[in-house]
Amino acid sequence: MAIKGIVTKRLYVKYTRCRRAARYEASSPDSAKLSLTIRQRREETRQLSRLARSLFTGGEEVGSRADDYVALTELAKKTDSLLSEGRTVYDGVLLAKNFSCAFDVAVPAEDGVNFYVVKCATAPSENYIRELAYLAHVAKLKGIKVSKISLVVTDQNYTRGKVVKESALLRKIDLTRRVARYADKVAKNCEELAAFVQKSDFPDAELCANCERQFGCEYFADCFGKWLDKPSLFTLHGVDSATRYRLYADGIVSMDDLRANAHLLKPKVANLIKLYDEKAVSVNKKELQKFLSGLWYPLCFLDFESLQSCIPRYRGVRPLETVAFQYSLHVIEKEGDAPVHYGYIAPDGEDGREEIAKRLAEQIPANSCILAFGKFLECKVLGQLAQMFPDVRAKLLTARNNVRDIGAVFASDTVYYGDSLGSRSLKTIYRCVDPDGAHGYEVGAVHNGADAMATYLMFPVMSEKEREERRAALWEYCKLDTLSMITILEDIKKRV
Repeated sequence: MAIKGIVTKRLYVKYTRCRRAARYEASSPDSAKLSLTIRQRREETRQLSRLARSLFTGGEEVGSRADDYVALTELAKKTDSLLSEGRTVYDGVLLAKNFSCAFDVAVPAEDGVNFYVVKCATAPSENYIRELAYLAHVAKLKGIKVSKISLVVTDQNYTRGKVVKESALLRKIDLTRRVARYADKVAKNCEELAAFVQKSDFPDAELCANCERQFGCEYFADCFGKWLDKPSLFTLHGVDSATRYRLYADGIVSMDDLRANAHLLKPKVANLIKLYDEKAVSVNKKELQKFLSGLWYPLCFLDFESLQSCIPRYRGVRPLETVAFQYSLHVIEKEGDAPVHYGYIAPDGEDGREEIAKRLAEQIPANSCILAFGKFLECKVLGQLAQMFPDVRAKLLTARNNVRDIGAVFASDTVYYGDSLGSRSLKTIYRCVDPDGAHGYEVGAVHNGADAMATYLMFPVMSEKEREERRAALWEYCKLDTLSMITILEDIKKRV
C-alpha cells in the first residue's frame, strides 16, 4: 500500500516510465487493475526470494510491507539496527527522508553492505538496473556505503532433480558498475519526485513506448479503457508503434477519426477499415480448397494449456521450460458425426505430462487428422511427450506429424473477415463467425492463455472454493478453444 508523501522503489520505476502511472501509484494505488498474471509473477518472485535466503545463511527477516508511516519507520529502524550489528537482513527496507526502498537480502561487508534483489527472470533488464540504482541512491542518502549490488536470477541451464537445489537454480549477477552509471540520473529523478509526490495533479494520458499493455500495466484501462472494447486505434491491427503514438497524440483515435485520416495509414491498413465498413469476407478459394482437401477423418481438434515457471515445479524441468498441464480434444470420427469431447487438467502439484501422454495416445484415433490454431505449441508438446514416454512415442509422433494449422488460413489471408480489423487470433476469428458463442471468452474467469497459466500456478495460494471455481473456468476455457475451431471450420467450408 502506498504511504502518502513516501517514494518507493515501485513508484520510482513508474515515474521514470510514465508520470501518469506514477500519479496513480502515489495517490490511488487501490485503483490498480492487477491482472492475475501480475499477481502470479509477484507471488513467484516472493517464493524465489525465500529460496534465495539459503545462499545467505544466518539472516533475520524484517519485512518491508507497511500500511502507514509509523509501521514503515519501525521496519526501517529494525533494518538499521541489524545492519549496524553486522547481521544479514532478509526482506528489509531502507528509509531516508521520504525515500524508502525494499530489498531481499543485505549482507554487511568489511567496506560497506552488499545488497541483493531477487527477480523472476533469467537475465538482467534495464528496468532492473534502474531499480538497483534507486536502491543504491537511498542507501547513499542514509550514509551506507554500497560495497556491491547484485541481482539474483534463475539459471536457465539448471535442471531440477527430486527437489529444488537453490545453489544451482539461482545465480548472482554483480551489477555494481552498471548501476553506478545511473547515479546522476537517479539523483535528478529523486529530486523531481520529492516535489511530485506532494502534488495531486494528473498528467494527461499519453500513449507512448512505455505503455506496457502487453505486460498488463495496472493503470492502462484507467487511461485508455473507453477505447479498448470498440473498433478504434487500439483495436486496429497492422499499425506500427510509431504511427500509433503519433495518431493518438494528434487525437486520431475513433473509427470516424481513422476514416477521415486514412491517408496517414499504410494502404493495407487503410483497406482494413474499408473492409470493416463493408462487413466483407474475402476468400482465396483456390488456397482454401487446397487447405480443406488436406484434411481427413477421423478429425480431431486439439488445444494445450502450458506453464512456464522460473522455479521448476517438476523433476527434469528447467526454468521457463514449457510444460503442458491441460488439454482439450474434440474428436469427429466421420463427417456428419457429433464431436466427442475429452479433456484433462493435472491435479495441483502433480506433473501431469505422463497422464496427458497416455490419455492422448488412447483418445486420438489412429491416423487421424488433427487441427490446431497456430500449431507450434501443440507440435512442441506432442514431441516432448513422445521423447519422455517411449511406450506411446510412436502414436504421439504420428499425431504430431498429422497436425494441421487452421490458424494459417487466416494468417495468410486465405480467408479474411472484415470485422476482425486485421487480427488473426482465435478469439477474434471466432467472434466474427459466432459472436454469441465467443461471448464465452468474456464471461469466464479465464480469458486467455496467460490467464490460464497464472490461474494454474496460483492454485497453491487459493482457497479450496476459489481453486474449484478456477479449475472449472480453466476447463471451460480450454474446451471453448477446441469448440471454436469446429465452428470456424464449418464456416470456411461454406466459402469454397
